Amino acid sequence: MKGDKKNSSSFYWNALEKFGNQGLQFIIGVILARILSPNDYGLVGILLVFIAISQIFVDSGFTKALIQKNDKSPDDLSTAFTFNLAIAIVLYIILWFSAPFIADFYNENALVNLLRTLSLILIINSLFSIPNTILTINLEFKKIAFINSIAVIISGCISIYLAYLGYGVWSLVIQYLLRALINTILFSIISKWSFRLYFSITSFKVLFSFGSNLLLSSLLNVLIDKFSSLFIAKSISTRELGFYTRGIQFPDIAIGTLGSVLDTVLLPTLAKTKDNEVLKIQMIKIIKLLTLFTLPIVVLLIILSKQIILLLLTDKWLPVVPIMQLFCISRFFTNLISINVNLLYVLNKANLVLRQHYIKIIIRIGLILLALPYGIVYIALAEAVSALIHLLINTYYPGKLIFLGTKTQVKLIMPFIIIGFVLYASLSYISTLIENNILNIISVVTLGILLYVVLLYFFRKKDFLVAKTLILNLKG
Repeated sequence: MKGDKKNSSSFYWNALEKFGNQGLQFIIGVILARILSPNDYGLVGILLVFIAISQIFVDSGFTKALIQKNDKSPDDLSTAFTFNLAIAIVLYIILWFSAPFIADFYNENALVNLLRTLSLILIINSLFSIPNTILTINLEFKKIAFINSIAVIISGCISIYLAYLGYGVWSLVIQYLLRALINTILFSIISKWSFRLYFSITSFKVLFSFGSNLLLSSLLNVLIDKFSSLFIAKSISTRELGFYTRGIQFPDIAIGTLGSVLDTVLLPTLAKTKDNEVLKIQMIKIIKLLTLFTLPIVVLLIILSKQIILLLLTDKWLPVVPIMQLFCISRFFTNLISINVNLLYVLNKANLVLRQHYIKIIIRIGLILLALPYGIVYIALAEAVSALIHLLINTYYPGKLIFLGTKTQVKLIMPFIIIGFVLYASLSYISTLIENNILNIISVVTLGILLYVVLLYFFRKKDFLVAKTLILNLKG
């Protein structure tokens, strides 16, 4: 009972941290987008590809290895810290010397100094990864929420001020660096972990035995995820990449954040479950609840995407609309994929995750290459199709291991999908009747929530009551 209460509290604070910070970032991002140009966001989009790939090597799967390991020692923590810091320094040097070649490839001279500066984030991130992991293991999400909120607010306000002064893309770069620096300081103080440069070969072998598969799996995942961004700026334009990355951000904030909450809480919580039957029951509950909460967000964002962009970002960002709509669908599938991947980690089957990635990378790259000549809308469509195919692939092993395969999972989510189509048809018609953007958004959201609750109550009453109980428990 006490464990359930702690898990509910952990979910609550992690959800508050994720959605709260994403809400703050959303507000900051809207202000910045109204000041900065799509080209500025395109330049940062290029930089973040190389940072994301490098960050995978810095962590090397050690964070999740530490979470999974039940008998963590001080030597394990110090070994992970020392290794992460060493790799971060090496990668920073590599990116420093690679910057001119990357700038030449994209015909963007500004990338040289931008990449050399932003790459410092690798070293800064390596300093707080272990303190952050310690708080995560202990399910101290209230403290994590406090730290991240402070970092987002301070870095965001300074970034807005610099954008108003005309610093352009540099205001975004400084925002990322400042946030990482503030996180490092606060995580170090609050976690009370003593930094120690120490390397144990024994600890390294144990951590790397789990982390190596995760490293390769995560690397392939990031390469697949960032593949389109790598080539949009080169094959189309940096400006188009700006539209593309901005279109991804809205679904990431509204839909991806919920998946991120589950991803953070799921592994340390389910890792303690050793009975496969109990694990299956928990997974069924998670899949149904995730779908129940995610679906109305997907429907509302797809219907109101144009009104949201016009109201918040102005008409200069209108090309974002179809990208945003398609990525709402992608992120819906991605959240379900994440649950299935986490299940394999809980079952200590990281090798199977890697095996699936080999198949997924071929499918995704193939679809993106086919779409690339036709522009960013078709690339976003390729992403949505590949996400659906990936979900079908990722449900294969859960079926073999705990009898929770593709057919079972489709049956779990299909009733909610049908309700979603009814919701979409009704709200789309209502939206066409209202011209004012603000009134349109308020009316559709209000009626949408009411209609969804009614549909759930009459057609999925049991799931509705479970969700209601969860919300009431979180409040309590």
